[in-house]
Amino acid sequence: TAAAWWFGRWQFARSLGFDEREAAAAPAARSRWSLEPLLGWPSALFSDPLGALVEKEIRSLVRAPRFRLVFLMGFSFGLLIWLPLAFGRAFGPGSALAGNYLTFVSVYALLLLGEVSCYNMFGFDRAATQAYYVLPAPFRTVLAAKNVAAVFFVLAEVTAIAVVCALLRLPVSVSRLSEAYSVTAVLCVYMLAVGNLSSTHFPRAVDPAQSWRSGGVGRFQAMLLLLYPVLAAPILLAYLARYAFGSALAFYAVLGVAAASAGVVYWIATDSAVSAAEQRKERILAALGQGQGPVAA
Repeated sequence: TAAAWWFGRWQFARSLGFDEREAAAAPAARSRWSLEPLLGWPSALFSDPLGALVEKEIRSLVRAPRFRLVFLMGFSFGLLIWLPLAFGRAFGPGSALAGNYLTFVSVYALLLLGEVSCYNMFGFDRAATQAYYVLPAPFRTVLAAKNVAAVFFVLAEVTAIAVVCALLRLPVSVSRLSEAYSVTAVLCVYMLAVGNLSSTHFPRAVDPAQSWRSGGVGRFQAMLLLLYPVLAAPILLAYLARYAFGSALAFYAVLGVAAASAGVVYWIATDSAVSAAEQRKERILAALGQGQGPVAA
């Protein structure tokens, strides 16, 4: 509590003396710490244009206050909000929630990241999305780059959650880590399949500097309430298999089937999204061009 009070007071004092226009006019100070090795890995791992697009996506997301807020909430607020339920008197350390705490928090963090990295992939690009239609890279490669960047941040989120759990002496083991990564990865593929479709059918411009403003479309947010149980059903079947047979092998066998079906769903959804991106080009650019953006609509 004392550390939070000191940090809040320090940030408030800094904000009183901060002038945005003066900071923009002043030359940027070089830091001794460089993130180039962390941000430049896509170009070394993938060939262009995929590598360049993935690197561009990672660099733009880490600079967006809206994305940074959601990412930080995943391994901070996401841990704290479920901690009393998992290890309090209501359920207890021996409950299923406590036993699967790492997986539960990882899935919760994935749902938080979905709004900024899955369901409206072109929201931060806004009117600059028109560049994807004139660049020589096919639109499928653009979608693949955004999906790869989303998977990278999801895995980084799960890793951060595991590190914080280990520091807080919460139960972390190899089996729990394997389960958290596997379940989150399978659900992430399902969410990316839905996100590829929603990004081309329900696009909306989002200001990355506005941390708390909603970037979703009302009717699509209502659809998500119906979609989440459907997307989670294959994973729930894996847990039912482990409960029925009392075996981790049964759990991973059913989860493997869920992963295979997720791959099929993702492939079909991506094909449909690419076709929709070509057929709905004018409507997509018109929706993303509303408001201020990096380029004029």
